[in-house]
Amino acid sequence: MRLNVTKSDFVVRGLENVQPAYADFDGVMYAGRLPANNGIRRGETMFWLFEPTTQSVPDTLVIWLNGGPGCSSFNCGVMMEHSPVTQPLKPAGFCCLKPNPNLEVNEHAWTRATTMLYVEHPWGTGFSYGRPEPATENEASGDLYAFVQNFFAVFPDLAARRLYVFGESYAGMFVPSILHYFHRENLKKDKPPINIAGGAIGNGWIDPAIQGPATIDYSWWHGLIDKPTRDNLLDVWDRCASGRGSEMKAPFHPFNVQDDCGMMWGILQASGHPNEYDITTFDANVDQTTFTSEGFYNTPAVKNALHAPEDHYWHGCQWGEGRRRYLASEKHRQLYMDNDRPLSMAPYIGELLDAGIPLLVYNGDRDMTTNMVGTEMVLNTRLEWHGKEKWQDAPRGLWKTDYMTADEYTGGWAKELDGLSFVVVYNSGHMVPYNVPGPAYDLLVRFLTSKSFIDIELTRVRSSGPVKPRPLEWMHPYPTGVSEYIHSFNDTTDVPLGNGVTVEVTTPVDTHVGHGSVVGLLMAFVAGLVVAVLGMHFVQGRHRRRNEKAGYNSVPDSSADDDMVQLIIS
Repeated sequence: MRLNVTKSDFVVRGLENVQPAYADFDGVMYAGRLPANNGIRRGETMFWLFEPTTQSVPDTLVIWLNGGPGCSSFNCGVMMEHSPVTQPLKPAGFCCLKPNPNLEVNEHAWTRATTMLYVEHPWGTGFSYGRPEPATENEASGDLYAFVQNFFAVFPDLAARRLYVFGESYAGMFVPSILHYFHRENLKKDKPPINIAGGAIGNGWIDPAIQGPATIDYSWWHGLIDKPTRDNLLDVWDRCASGRGSEMKAPFHPFNVQDDCGMMWGILQASGHPNEYDITTFDANVDQTTFTSEGFYNTPAVKNALHAPEDHYWHGCQWGEGRRRYLASEKHRQLYMDNDRPLSMAPYIGELLDAGIPLLVYNGDRDMTTNMVGTEMVLNTRLEWHGKEKWQDAPRGLWKTDYMTADEYTGGWAKELDGLSFVVVYNSGHMVPYNVPGPAYDLLVRFLTSKSFIDIELTRVRSSGPVKPRPLEWMHPYPTGVSEYIHSFNDTTDVPLGNGVTVEVTTPVDTHVGHGSVVGLLMAFVAGLVVAVLGMHFVQGRHRRRNEKAGYNSVPDSSADDDMVQLIIS
């Protein structure tokens, strides 16, 4: 396709007149819409490119995508994560974001290291437009592939750079699918190759069959819900996911399991509504910039500077909540990307790793909605790749960084093997660059420079005996034709859950009702713990005395004559 435009047509001018902080960006910004025609599909994709004068990791280019689906990267990515100019960034647990704050220079901007390309993906997001709107990952990835080909035609000086695709939240679906599509197209050798260098997924939605119910256990382990609530929610999940609902009212979409199966709603009800994106706060708006962003992007001067259409009203996200977002063009509440396939990104991730394309997967530890527990389970149980067997015992260690304070700071925990890195980011919610901008910048630089995330390898703790497989009780295979399944439960009609799914919610009259039972459980737990500790102390003391007589140090002995299975520390 011949384009009658040049890069100079997309230069951004005048934003400093709207927000003075933009005057401090040392580089050139480009923005606008480019055609992204894909077969019979016709559309234009909106982008915003930040090209710094200098960057610490030369010859690199990062595409950033936010999730939703239908949430703009101009919203969270640009406005409150890692662009050169953002709203004030805040640590996890911060309450009450001020409305309409002035933008300020971001000292941890990712443009210090690389050139950043923010894309509003898929069509229907932000200023991006196309018909028909994509219904599957393959369609959406094809649209982005067409855009990238046209982008490099307009910016040929960037085409040879090492290209990374980063994304957050539902972009856990986008990133693997896009890289997979690019990789497959490169193999055809009928178009200019895209220099794929890797991808990164932050708090990503990758496999709903695993990550959906993992929310329940994450909430229980963090004290947000009690054991009976956990058991009841797992029962709801079991019936919902396996298609045994007694009535059929609500469409069951595989990526809406937290909502359609009622888990997130039930957890929030039972826990007093903490913020699901950052459980260290009860501020419902701690991660929201939509109103500030909408005021900014719908200002005529900003639209003019970004070469955005004047008659297009910009929204931070498509209408709806969570993964239930609807087509702006539809009057009948048709779900956005309502036929999204494949159901899991694990096969694509495995294929990319086998092709030598490195992937970074990271999770803030305070995020409930796409939490670290579910992500780890996906990596441990779903991936089919050359490192599958070795991954279980891959090196794991502490990731240290000095980007948070002047002193060295523990950024989190990392595990890595043959191109796959999994990092749990300490003290961060759903949006890691917002909560811990310094460590997030270190994550970026290490990945772009292929530097290990492990600074201090951790001790391995293993059993000396055979380890029994412990299956996840909430794992279910998807039934055939899952997108056509519709489920609900009629056990009670007290409170509607989603579209027709119901759970029973009992509102206590006295907030102290049931307190004694909780205390009883706690006392039983403490008593059991004391007995266990005393028993372990006795056994360890027995072995220690025996070893000391033999001249050995107090290292666990796997050849104990009482056939006791011990922990092996290595």
